[in-house]
Amino acid sequence: MNLNIIIKTMMYSLKKEQLISLYLSRVIPISEIRYLIIDRKNKMETEETLDYHIERWTNIAGSHYTTHDTHFGKFSIIHDSINFVVKPDHRLDFYNETGVSYQIVELIHDLIKRNFILPGVSHQPFNYKKFMKEDDKLYSQLANLIMKEMKEMK
Repeated sequence: MNLNIIIKTMMYSLKKEQLISLYLSRVIPISEIRYLIIDRKNKMETEETLDYHIERWTNIAGSHYTTHDTHFGKFSIIHDSINFVVKPDHRLDFYNETGVSYQIVELIHDLIKRNFILPGVSHQPFNYKKFMKEDDKLYSQLANLIMKEMKEMK
């Protein structure tokens, strides 16, 4: 039987490291060296993955929190159920990184908080589900206006 056929049939039952070792065995007959290479490859991949996630956290989450902490008086609002005061993001780091206004993330967080805080209140003087649907519609309109404003800035 041809070695390539054996390798192809074994590919589906071998772990990734075993498969790599099998391929390396064609050029490196010493198993200790093969396993050192595989170990080094795994460490490099782990470092690269960690570096990637640290960079993503710093650039995305960090820019969001920095913008959030400095947005007092610079946030778009719903004046009443008809009129909106739309302001672009005052810092563009988060938007440039994600293509989404940080204000929209804040609106979503607000809706989520309301969903978890208000249902526990037993003496609600209003229809909660109707209230949430209305807020969702208004926030959706505001989010669309914010994104329109942000796109016009570019």
